[in-house]
Amino acid sequence: MIKYQSKQFTWFLESEDLILHIENIPRPKNIRRNYFHFECKGKEIFIKTFDEKGTVGRIRSLISPRGKKEYTIAKKLQIAGVPAPLPLGYGVGKQSSAIAEVFIHGTTFLELIRNGGDRIRLLRQLAKFLLLLKNKKVRHDDLHLDNILVSGHTCNLIDLHKVTVKRSFSENDEIVNLKHVLASIYNYINPREIGLFFNEYGLTPEKKIKAHRATEALRDRWILNKMARAFRDTSVVRRQGPKLYIRGNEEHCSGEFVEVIKKDTKVKVERHADHIRKTYKGGNRLKTAWKNCVVLEYMQNHVIPRPYGVVLGGQGNAGYIAMEDLAGSGEELDRYLDRHYDAMSARRRKQFINEIATFFFNTIHWKVTHKDLKACNIFVRNNHDFLFLDVEDIRFSSVTPDILRKLFLQLNNSVPLRISSRDRIRFYLRLISLVSVDKKKFLGEIISQSMKEPIVYIGLSGTVMDHWS
Repeated sequence: MIKYQSKQFTWFLESEDLILHIENIPRPKNIRRNYFHFECKGKEIFIKTFDEKGTVGRIRSLISPRGKKEYTIAKKLQIAGVPAPLPLGYGVGKQSSAIAEVFIHGTTFLELIRNGGDRIRLLRQLAKFLLLLKNKKVRHDDLHLDNILVSGHTCNLIDLHKVTVKRSFSENDEIVNLKHVLASIYNYINPREIGLFFNEYGLTPEKKIKAHRATEALRDRWILNKMARAFRDTSVVRRQGPKLYIRGNEEHCSGEFVEVIKKDTKVKVERHADHIRKTYKGGNRLKTAWKNCVVLEYMQNHVIPRPYGVVLGGQGNAGYIAMEDLAGSGEELDRYLDRHYDAMSARRRKQFINEIATFFFNTIHWKVTHKDLKACNIFVRNNHDFLFLDVEDIRFSSVTPDILRKLFLQLNNSVPLRISSRDRIRFYLRLISLVSVDKKKFLGEIISQSMKEPIVYIGLSGTVMDHWS
C-alpha cells in the first residue's frame, strides 16, 4: 500500500490516483460523520470520516480506528463473497479516521420498505441476504435496514465497523442479525408479511420464539432511547429555546387564534389558522404526549394527527402541542357510526369492520396501545384511515388479555346501541387471536361486564346515554 501524509490523516492507499483528491478534504467541526463523493479515473469514490470524542474515542482512535476497521472488514467480505463497498484505502488521524471506497448507487432497504415497493419481493430478497450472512459467518451488530444498500438486485452491507467475520457462527450470532433487522422492519410490515419473511428464511419454531423475544427487548430499549431524545436536537427534532419542532414543520406553528374547541380541567384545545393547539394543565401529561409524538415520528408510524411542535411552558405558563387540524377530513368514530351505520349495506358494514379491525391489529402488532379507547378517541378519515386522538394516552407495550378486555369494554360502551351484536362480535373475533384465551369465555366476560354500565357516546345530536336492557 502507498503511505501518504495529508493535512488531516496518514493515509494508506491502494492507488496514488486518490492523493490529489484527498489532500484538501474539508473537516467541519462538531460533526462526527462527514461524507464526500467525487470522481477519480472514471470511478466514483466515496470517503467517510469518523471523529471520535472523549476519552473512549481517543483510545479507540489509537487502538482500533473505525476507518481502518472498515477497510479490514471490507477486504474480508470481498474474499468471502458478501456484497459490500470495494475498499480503496483508509486514513488515521488524531482522534479521527477515514475510509475510501468505491461509491455504490443504490437505495437503503428502509427507504424501499417505507416507499411501498413490492414488499413481498423485498422480504424474500432480505431473507436470502440474511441467509448469505449466516452462511458466510458474518455478524453485524447494527444491522438495521439503513445499513443494507440495495443496488439493482443486490443487497450490499454498509457501515462495516460494527461487522465481525467469524470462524464459527453461533445461534446467538444469528439471532443478533435477525433481531436488528426485525426491530427496524416491524414498523412497516404486517404480521402476515413477517410470517412470509420467517418462512423464506426457514426459521424453526424454537428460533422464531427466540428471535421474537430478542426483537421485543431491542425495540423496548429503542423506544426508551427515542423518548430520551425527545427534548434534544436530533434528526427528527429541532430545538429553539423552549420550543421544539418536528423537523420540516416549523412553519405550521404560528397561525393566529381562531376559536376554542374544548376546555376542561385537564386540557384546552384551540384552533389556530395553521394548527390545532392542545394546552395541558399538567407538565407530565405534556411531556408524555411529546415523547409519544417523537417515538411515532421515528417509527414513521402515522397513527395520530401529525405533530408540528411543542412549547414546554414553565414558571406558571402551561405548555402546549401544535398539531394537524383534522377539520373536514373526517370525524370521531361515535359520530361516524351515528351518521352512517344505518345507511350501510351489509357488505359495507363488513368491509368497515375489517378496516378498523386491521388498524387495531397492526397497531397492536407495533406495540402501540391506547389506555382510553372510547370511540370519541378514534378518528375516521374520509379515506377510511384511522387515527388515535389524545396522544398522551398512548403506550408502547405488548397487548395482554387485560389490555384487550379493557379495549373491548371501552369501545363496546361508547358506540351506539343499535350497532348489531353480529358486527361487534365480528370485530372482537378478529383481535382475540392476538392473545391466548378461551374465546368463548372471553367474549362472555365482555358481554356480561358491558351490560353493567350504560352506553355513552357523542352522536349527531349531542351526548347520548343508552341502556342495554
